[in-house]
Amino acid sequence: MDSRVRETVERIVQAVRDGDDAVIRTLLVDLAAVADTAALLYLRERLYSPR
Repeated sequence: MDSRVRETVERIVQAVRDGDDAVIRTLLVDLAAVADTAALLYLRERLYSPR
């Protein structure tokens, strides 16, 4: 997986934990432009994993 995709996912996870809706929306737009199935599954895994 591209390191930029991985970094975007990590930033989304942090924004979700911070409750920052504006940042989440912005990052999801960025991710949508480059995401594939593996990236989306990684996002899901990271969102459901314990801190």
